[in-house]
Amino acid sequence: MSDCIMKIIPKDPFYKVSDLTLQSAKSFLKTQIRCDFIEVESNETPVFVDCGENLESISCPECSTELNYEWWGEAMDKAAVCEFTSLKTEMPCCKRFISLNDLNYYFPCGFASLLISIFNPPTTY
Repeated sequence: MSDCIMKIIPKDPFYKVSDLTLQSAKSFLKTQIRCDFIEVESNETPVFVDCGENLESISCPECSTELNYEWWGEAMDKAAVCEFTSLKTEMPCCKRFISLNDLNYYFPCGFASLLISIFNPPTTY
């Protein structure tokens, strides 16, 4: 049986809190949620927080065009060169400049400088 991991990230990929605050959040969640364990992570620059094999599609938030995975991979490679300190990219569909974080990912994904992962929480409460 595979693990179910609920990942919590802030909307702003550059948002940071102190290690003490992050550890306090972890301690609080441990008292509120039954799960196998909880991990917290803090990074200097944003990292891509994926949804694993659940990713079905990515689309433009401006014109709703479904994006090609090859284009997305190239955009990610370009952003990785500067360690994701800039997430802006020109969309192939509408030529607008959009943050990679703001793309419509189905199943949800995003960029974050901090991450809380809850392993095997109950699926219902």
